[in-house]
Amino acid sequence: MTKPEIQIAAVVGSLRSNSVNAAVLRAAAANAPARTMIEPIDLAEVPLYNGDIEDRGEPAAVAALKQAVAAADGLLIVTPEFNRSVPAVTKNAVDWLSRPHRAGALVDKPVGIVAVTPGPHNAVGVRSHLGIAVAANTQLLFPESLGISSVGDKLNKEGELTDPGALDQLIGWLARFAAFVADSDTRANAA
Repeated sequence: MTKPEIQIAAVVGSLRSNSVNAAVLRAAAANAPARTMIEPIDLAEVPLYNGDIEDRGEPAAVAALKQAVAAADGLLIVTPEFNRSVPAVTKNAVDWLSRPHRAGALVDKPVGIVAVTPGPHNAVGVRSHLGIAVAANTQLLFPESLGISSVGDKLNKEGELTDPGALDQLIGWLARFAAFVADSDTRANAA
């Protein structure tokens, strides 16, 4: 097997066992561009950000999250939209990854956002709000976020993303994001 050229860490902003966001991430990992590996990171044990916890020393789950993102070439965030904005799980991951201030794992890390919603509006609220939070920590936010609307209609009875249109949209976006990550890595190595 050929070693992947691009390693992308991925987080899902939902903790549900049957999360549709996890289904989208599985589809992304299964359809990653050639020589690209998408590696999920579990957020279930990551505590809410608290400066007191941070001062005592990072919990193992936080250290593992930061190490995985720091070691990857890019970060993919797959998130639901709650009340037209960012859910706590997603924001909490960004908060931990932004620490320490101006030196966190997000600094100079290419980040892409895929937002999933049962509604009809392509999750524009969370894409906008999360983009602002991420851009505060990296200059390398992929400018093209992806919104997958009416997601319940795009899953099979096993809960997997099988809708041809949604898969084509996801595969095309992944190819563009992987190219953005590769280009960011090339620019960093040339500097």
